[in-house]
Amino acid sequence: MVRVQAGDEAALGQLLDRHARLVLGIGFRILRDIGEAQELVQDVFLHAFRKCQLFDPRRGTVRGWLIRITCHRALNRREYLNLRRFYDHRNLDDFADVFQTAVDLEYEVQLSRSEEALRNAFAELNESQRTTLQLYFFEGYSLREISQRLGESLVNVRHHYYRALSRLKASAELNSLKDE
Repeated sequence: MVRVQAGDEAALGQLLDRHARLVLGIGFRILRDIGEAQELVQDVFLHAFRKCQLFDPRRGTVRGWLIRITCHRALNRREYLNLRRFYDHRNLDDFADVFQTAVDLEYEVQLSRSEEALRNAFAELNESQRTTLQLYFFEGYSLREISQRLGESLVNVRHHYYRALSRLKASAELNSLKDE
């Protein structure tokens, strides 16, 4: 982000490569239209480039900053589309999960339990596995970039990644058996 703040457009490309899927996913979930979500990706990264001086690393990560921008811009866009009756031709069943999750207490309780189980399972991973998953899922690095960053071979990083996923999956299956 420091390079983007210095005006480096190549760094903006790297930022886009690293976080575009995340922005697209959030945009699609809020806007419920892939075309609108794709437009949102361009809008968010253009806004991030223009307003990069507003980013303060002491207040959070680049990923968190982009998520906030994405949510605000997507919600504003959805409101605009609602005012222009964009969603009128849509079936309400498309939005059932959004309505249900907003009012379903049982869903919230289950989500809270799942989150706690995931945190516990994550804590049981060894340091290499935990670091690899954090860099991959939360920072958006590729396995090759993680390998370079940690100074480990790509084979080792892949091993940590897949072993950690396997352990998390086993833990999730064990927790689902406990819930039944």
